[in-house]
Amino acid sequence: MKNHLIKIIIVSFTFLQGLNSPSYALDKKLSGSGVVLSQGDFSIYEGKVSKINSKNRELTLTNVDGQTVYKAPPEMKNFQQVQVGDQVKVNLEVFVTVEKLSKSSAVRSKTLDSSQSYSPESSKPGKTLTRKTTIESQIISKIDDENYVVIKNINDEEEKIKINKANFFRQLKVGDTIKVSYQDQMKAIVWSNSPKGN
Repeated sequence: MKNHLIKIIIVSFTFLQGLNSPSYALDKKLSGSGVVLSQGDFSIYEGKVSKINSKNRELTLTNVDGQTVYKAPPEMKNFQQVQVGDQVKVNLEVFVTVEKLSKSSAVRSKTLDSSQSYSPESSKPGKTLTRKTTIESQIISKIDDENYVVIKNINDEEEKIKINKANFFRQLKVGDTIKVSYQDQMKAIVWSNSPKGN
């Protein structure tokens, strides 16, 4: 059931999955006063077009888990470019940035910025969805031996954030306000395996 639901979400290309994992691992440095944490780059769907119903604008996608029928929305202007045998792939890239703020506040906030872009009509279908969520919250505790800070998230639940950059972790104290920015980007593309494919 879970895999079926995931496939429906992926092929509908309508929204990005939320960040529900309680901790994140250090990936790289951020120029400035914060650090970038990353959950990585996930390939969450890969298959091929096995059947096309042009009249109903439906694509049957096949992979190792079976078949999924995807109904192309009106905004997919380049549906006619799709051919049987074309490959379909959806990737999700997730980054988390943590920054220490000079102000002191117990108020948690959420801002949501999202954008999407499409491939030109002359090419195979493709779509990119980007979402960014920012939370400001005080550190309510630290777990020194594991390099975790604990905050209250927007659902008023405790959330652990692992910070592997030792110098940055030592700067953080209980009561400090930090800004946690979650950014995820989902890319869905279709391409041909033929030498002349896009």
